[in-house]
Amino acid sequence: MSKRKINLYIIIVLLHAVVFTACNNNISSIPDAPVNVRLNLVNYINLYAAGEYVTFTERNPAIGVYDIGYGGVLIYAYVDINSGGSVIHAAFDMCCPYEKDKNIKVSVSSDESNLSAVCKECGSTFNLNWGQGYVEKGPAKESLKPFTVSRNGDFLIVTPKYR
Repeated sequence: MSKRKINLYIIIVLLHAVVFTACNNNISSIPDAPVNVRLNLVNYINLYAAGEYVTFTERNPAIGVYDIGYGGVLIYAYVDINSGGSVIHAAFDMCCPYEKDKNIKVSVSSDESNLSAVCKECGSTFNLNWGQGYVEKGPAKESLKPFTVSRNGDFLIVTPKYR
């Protein structure tokens, strides 16, 4: 093999290493637990508006809440500036990533310009405005554990985010 091919091979291997390392940013210290929510948005009309949210801390198959993750599910509607301002949804596990106790849940807090999830135990605050759930302040070092949200007509479907 020529030196040029070896150098090209090394570059390709290094690029793959960088790409796969960079894509592994959804690792969470919150334990994996089944999440399966299928909401009919006709029954949750508020979720058509940015800034609105719902939380589920118990299973309720009658309304489409089959599994709630480790600490519960928080579903939040926000404006996606990348898609021309349409309202889309994000979902997170409600367990505080600092506390790691499924019984210690974040709750939603809002002021005039900011919607946050707050852990009353450790004081960590997580920004929800752009569907990211990232840490704003407090001892937490990682974002809220995200779930995958998809839409099929009037149904909002929340499932695990695969690594």
